[in-house]
Amino acid sequence: MTALRLATLSLAAALFVAACTPLQGPVAEPVATEPPIEAVSPISPDEQAMADATVMWAAEQLGVSAEEIAMVSIEAIEWPDSALGCPQPDMVYAAVITPGYQVTITAQGTTYLVHTDSLSEGEKIICTQ
Repeated sequence: MTALRLATLSLAAALFVAACTPLQGPVAEPVATEPPIEAVSPISPDEQAMADATVMWAAEQLGVSAEEIAMVSIEAIEWPDSALGCPQPDMVYAAVITPGYQVTITAQGTTYLVHTDSLSEGEKIICTQ
């Protein structure tokens, strides 16, 4: 009977030790990764031409060199009329949808919104509204 008791105690002790041991799954090896790169969407050749023309135009309007102006963003927009989303007092505009861009630039610490039509040599206005 002592042999049976000893076997039972040994089995109970083994189960107790096994139950108290934490389970460990396979350890994953660290993988070297590249630092995240901020996604910048490329702009089309038309958008680049508009951005370049807008910077040159804005430099003339603001009385600064083109090197002092940074293009922040450019977004294609359909303006509700030929006012390019920035109607001026005492002006009459054609009520036609006008494709164009909203170009955000900075110069000398100030951010400007420039509204344009779809032609790089076309209409542009610094919109302050």
